[in-house]
Amino acid sequence: MRETPQSESTIMVALANPAHEKDLITLASAIAHQTNGEVIAIHIVQIPDQTPLEAGADHLDRFAAESQELLANARTDAETFGVPVKTRNIISHQSFKSIFSTARTHNVDLVVMGWSEEAHLSPGRAERGIDDLTQNLPCDFLVLKGNGFDASRILVPTAGGPDSKLSAEIARLLKAEYNSEITLLHVVDGDKEAEKGRQLLTRWATEQHLNTIETKIDTSGDIEDAIASAAREHTMVIIGATEQGLLTRLIHGSLTFDIVESLDMPVLLAERPHERSWKERILGVQT
Repeated sequence: MRETPQSESTIMVALANPAHEKDLITLASAIAHQTNGEVIAIHIVQIPDQTPLEAGADHLDRFAAESQELLANARTDAETFGVPVKTRNIISHQSFKSIFSTARTHNVDLVVMGWSEEAHLSPGRAERGIDDLTQNLPCDFLVLKGNGFDASRILVPTAGGPDSKLSAEIARLLKAEYNSEITLLHVVDGDKEAEKGRQLLTRWATEQHLNTIETKIDTSGDIEDAIASAAREHTMVIIGATEQGLLTRLIHGSLTFDIVESLDMPVLLAERPHERSWKERILGVQT
């Protein structure tokens, strides 16, 4: 059963590493399936700054076989969900700028991308003007760190505020697609704060339509240790961005949580622009 049967969404997947293609396409296609949407899979071929874009076709030819295979696999994987899928190659000097511009051109609702140190979409490849871009997101963003997509048991840490709303939405969609078990985690400082935290989490879960799932209150006051401990019983962690901005911190290698690097399971990082979300644009409702 789809959560929003009348909605139509456009989910864009930015592919770079063939090893991560299936996980990213699976995630994007599951969301598209639950929102009556389509998938756009793009493969960005980044060329040196000194190479004119008009000469990029020659550069693309050298990678044509790899790129075509990558996009063909993406199409096949997406079609197993029964969702429409489009694919395209993009030649660019700046990968992130191309992701943002393509998202705006196609009125994309959600961008799904991977993150790894060896990929060209990594903190080591800073781009001109990237800070300005990341302060004006064209849509919602999901960044998947790690390999092996498994949505059977999902942990969603939350402070009960707006930063986790996108995390809750994605968790709900994955639960509808995979019948996932979801646990909400809230960390408080000491036993005296436990009841207050429990009430906050219960209220927030109800607001996010997650009131029938498991909740966990950790009284240690240590957010990173609490996430690490709870994550051992789960197959995926979804973490919402803070007000500093997820993409900005990823690009500059300044993630607040070292736990993101240390977890040995996939971590899904979610960031929503300050403007209206894709769900608000589609349904005309406040989230």
